[in-house]
This record gives sequence, C-alpha cells and structure tokens, in this order.
Amino acid sequence: MNATPHARAAAHRARTIAAIARTRCANPAPVLNADGRAALLEIAALLDSAALSLETAEPGTWNGVVITNTIDWDASHALRTADTIAAANPAIGFPPRFTQYVTAPVFGNDVDLPPSLLPSGGAGPALIAQEGDLFARLHAIHGHLRLTPLSRDGVTVGYLKAAFALHWKHARLAEVVAADAARPCSQAAEPAPTVEPAALDLTGLTPYTVGIIRLAESKGLRAADGGTYRGVRRITLNAGGKHGTFGTIQVGKASGRVLRAELIHGNGGIERRAQGATAVRTLVKNERVHACPDGCTAHSAADCRP
Repeated sequence: MNATPHARAAAHRARTIAAIARTRCANPAPVLNADGRAALLEIAALLDSAALSLETAEPGTWNGVVITNTIDWDASHALRTADTIAAANPAIGFPPRFTQYVTAPVFGNDVDLPPSLLPSGGAGPALIAQEGDLFARLHAIHGHLRLTPLSRDGVTVGYLKAAFALHWKHARLAEVVAADAARPCSQAAEPAPTVEPAALDLTGLTPYTVGIIRLAESKGLRAADGGTYRGVRRITLNAGGKHGTFGTIQVGKASGRVLRAELIHGNGGIERRAQGATAVRTLVKNERVHACPDGCTAHSAADCRP
C-alpha cells in the first residue's frame, strides 16, 4: 500500500527543511561556529531519514480504513532527535520544536511560536516591537500553511523558507538583547560600592579566552559576568560613563571558547562585531577605547572628550 497523502506531505516538508539546514550550513558568512554547522548537518540527515520512512512505511488500517494520523516509529524517533539537537543549539536559528512543521499534515497540530527572548524584567520598546513584528509575521505564515496542509508545491516551500528566515532573525535578536542590556543607560542605578567588586570567575575558560579578556582590560574595558543564557555565557565590557565604549564577549558555556563579540562607542554609537576567537581578539586589539568621565555633560559621544 502506498503512503497516505498526509505522510507524503509531511515527507515533503521534512526534505524542504533539510535543504534549508544545508543551505544555512554552507553559508560563507561567519555566522555559525563548527558546532552549529555540525548540528545543522545532523538535523538535515535526520530529516531525510524521517522523510524516507514517511514515504515507504506501510500505513496502518482499522477495520479496512486506512489510518492517516499516525507516524511510524523510525520517522518519529528521527524527528524527536532533530528537535533535541535544535534545542541544544539555539544559535542555528531553528526553534526547539521545529518538527511541528513536519507533523502538521499528519496530526493537524499547530506550530508554536518560539519562546520570547526578551528579559523577564522588561525590555525597551524597540526590542518589543522587533520581536512582536517577527511573531506576527510567523503567525501569518503558520496560518497559510494550515490552510493547505497536504500541499507539496513550491508555495509550501516558499512559506517554509520564509518561516525559517524569520526564526533565524529571532535567534539573532538575542544578541541585540544582550547588547542592549549591557548599555550603561540600561543598568539600574546603585549606590557606590564600599568594597571592590568580585573578580571575574575565569573557571572553565580556555587560556586563549582569558587572554582576550585580559587584552580588553588592558585597553580600559572593565570585564564583568553578564550571566548565562541558552548555553552562552556573556562577559560584559564597559569603559565607564554614558559615552564610554561598552559591549560583550560571548563564550560557549561548555567549551569555554569565545564565540563572538560586539563593541559600541557610547550610547547610539556604531556597533562593531566579530565572529570567532581570532576575529574577536583582532577587534579588541584594534579598538580605540573611549572612556567617559564621571559627571560628563556632553550631549553625544562625539562631543565627549575624556
């Protein structure tokens, strides 16, 4: 017996998303580290395996009626494994339960929006608007896909590509949130400390990572722990003052290796980014750090002369 139209539609979606993963992995832009690219290739292989199983598995019957709302064990296992890999590698831009796109033709399930990346303590209106726009556009695409669940045409491919492009933008929004939180104007006012702040904990960092942090400190950028979010530890850098240079170095929690960094010359300044440990070290080394004096009354970083 041939596969049901529901299973064939699910297989079509699985192969489409596998192609998206491979295309993203092959992107020459330095947007992913080696672990991210490996995760994308593994997800693509699992989706191909699930598609093959969906197309070839014998559909079940009940009293002579073909059952259309089930997925065989091999396909189900491959999809669960792919979701687990995506959840463990948020930087690749695949949502934690992305295989809902694949199973929708079979189970009729909805596709969840990804979890919000905005901090629980509140976020600026610009970030709220950015995430809200991404969610609204995703919701519209999900509605179109829901109208034609059994389609295997180019329109479905286009909607899936558009959805995963939006998921990619949402993952990148996490970096914007981290940079916004590191801005001096975003920090809560606190009384002057009476003791020296605790030294940055360097446990688990590679010697090369420690060297980059020390280089930043030699430039006048004070390093502090910015917390860990979704497997990435953020080390904040701040030269001081509302016009001073600030930014973050992002480090893999498990590996201790530098992933990326951004430096900004004062509030409203141009953001400079680097991807990978070598590029981050070059960025820090070549940065002309600007330190703003206490009580500065200048209207902009350009007018501030420490």
